[in-house]
Amino acid sequence: MNDLPWLLFLRLGMVALLYIFLIQVVWLLRRSLAADSRPTRSGATARLVVVESSGPHLTRGHAFALRDVTSIGRSTSSAIRVEDPYASAEHALVTLRDGRAWLEDLGSTNGTFLNRRQIAKPTLLQSGDIVQVGQVKFKFLS
Repeated sequence: MNDLPWLLFLRLGMVALLYIFLIQVVWLLRRSLAADSRPTRSGATARLVVVESSGPHLTRGHAFALRDVTSIGRSTSSAIRVEDPYASAEHALVTLRDGRAWLEDLGSTNGTFLNRRQIAKPTLLQSGDIVQVGQVKFKFLS
């Protein structure tokens, strides 16, 4: 009979620890999501805006905020999913470093284009540049 209060105390303690753990997980997730959309050094959030698309899945004017590393391709794991037959599963990558954005082709079959020129190595993006992946064109804005 004397063990009953201690067992109840232990159970309540375990429940309290579980709630503390869950609260910390939610706090870390919210913090991580907020960091993904932080602005670049220029004060604006870097983004890719759809200017031309071959299908209904991406509409003109749709904007994608860029993270430190943003993948583009047909894969469901891509940050920007391009459902286009001319896009590779892992087509291109946009990387933000030191307040600058870099575009890199990931060995795609049909290439990645910047202002109508195919790129072969990581290339610096400037605000207003047109990025083409498959038949989809994006305008880079920073």
